[in-house]
Amino acid sequence: MKSAPSPTPRTRLARPAAAATALACAFAVTACGSSAPSATDTGGGAATRTVATAHGKVTVPARPLRIVSVHSWSTESLLDLGVKPVGVENSGATYVPSRYLKRWKAAAKVTNGADIDYERIAALKPDLIVGVDVPYLSKAYRKLSAIAPTAFASFDESASWTAYPDATARFVNRTAQLTRLKKTYTDRIAAVREADGAKLSGSSWDVVQGGFDSGNYWIYGSTSPVGDILARLGARFASATASVGKGRTRSVSYERADLLKDADYVVYYTNNDGSPANDIQKLFALRAFKELPAAKRGRVVGTADFLPGSYSDALGVVDSVEKALGGQSG
Repeated sequence: MKSAPSPTPRTRLARPAAAATALACAFAVTACGSSAPSATDTGGGAATRTVATAHGKVTVPARPLRIVSVHSWSTESLLDLGVKPVGVENSGATYVPSRYLKRWKAAAKVTNGADIDYERIAALKPDLIVGVDVPYLSKAYRKLSAIAPTAFASFDESASWTAYPDATARFVNRTAQLTRLKKTYTDRIAAVREADGAKLSGSSWDVVQGGFDSGNYWIYGSTSPVGDILARLGARFASATASVGKGRTRSVSYERADLLKDADYVVYYTNNDGSPANDIQKLFALRAFKELPAAKRGRVVGTADFLPGSYSDALGVVDSVEKALGGQSG
């Protein structure tokens, strides 16, 4: 999925603490309100529903056919739900998980970070625009809603990643599909816990990402997206990740590789080709890092699904964890 001058949506998603700035462009909630959607017919045969969003209740088509997504979390959830958007954000092909890459490439690109092409969106004649209410999109809401009904999930860096796919499914009336995805995910979590629970609870895990603060990397907490998934699997956290508060990240110098010294495993973000993302290789190149127990034992675990926008992404994280555990005896 930080705080570079004009980061891509995926890099912006890096839910950091440096993040009300980075996360503000970044980390990835249920929409405001809790009322159930209601369906009506406008009289012309076009059924509509009312959904709760970050900007209040919005009337949307009951069966939207031309959807534009302006945030990568929404895009990945749409694709997960079997919806083919006509327009999507340009998060950069490097950051799009491979399971979505072909479909993402096929859609028109309508944003480049905070640079939104309103004319192109209008030309696509959307009947619904979806996204997440990160600051730069919140500022664009009025212009977008003038083009088509616009439903944004509320943005909260301390919220669980599951809030975003849940909101997207409500917006596009695909809750039955969402229920099936959730069951697949929870069943998989249960299976891995049963098979590898002793390994997970018997080892300690840290979660890191290359940072956009000059000379720094980020340590993610136990409530970060990957942290949440590890916790559900029954993993125990090493001191660096365990010390980060809820909804936060800690930005530290690359020279502080020693903070990861008690981790048996270190999880980090990769591009979709498996290469290290966001300059984390600067940390890996240091002798101090190479001397860490996790590095010496080959337990540095990369995942392209570090910033999950969907349940399939979350399953990708589980796959990476399970693969890493495959090499651990006992």
